[in-house]
Amino acid sequence: MSELIIREMEQGEEFADWFTDLMLREADETGSDLHTDERYLVLSNEIGDWIGGLRYYLRGGVAHLLDIAITQEERHHGHAHRLVEAFEERTRESGAHLAEFWTDDLRAEGELIALGWERVMRRENYLGHRVWYLMQKALD
Repeated sequence: MSELIIREMEQGEEFADWFTDLMLREADETGSDLHTDERYLVLSNEIGDWIGGLRYYLRGGVAHLLDIAITQEERHHGHAHRLVEAFEERTRESGAHLAEFWTDDLRAEGELIALGWERVMRRENYLGHRVWYLMQKALD
């Protein structure tokens, strides 16, 4: 197996930077700490080819995993689990006390429960008119 590297990628688009500054000014004016800080974790091999990644945001001490994807040819090697572990570690280091994500696929629920995650909500007729579940994990 080749050497894998997970690193955090900052958004470099000018609008994203401008919008972030605007939201921070608003937070300063209102005293709110609810600014959304969107981030990415990138999974790449030793030559720098991207093979997967994860998108999340931090808001008010809660880390919300939005998306996770692995290229078709790299699936079933535990890469998604590595990314979720890195997500937990990085968000804990950033001061998050809770991690969460929505899923409509409970095939890995047993593994997630063994890793400290729990299902806290079932939502009928949600995205795509399917049943979705909110999973969470305390990071304290």
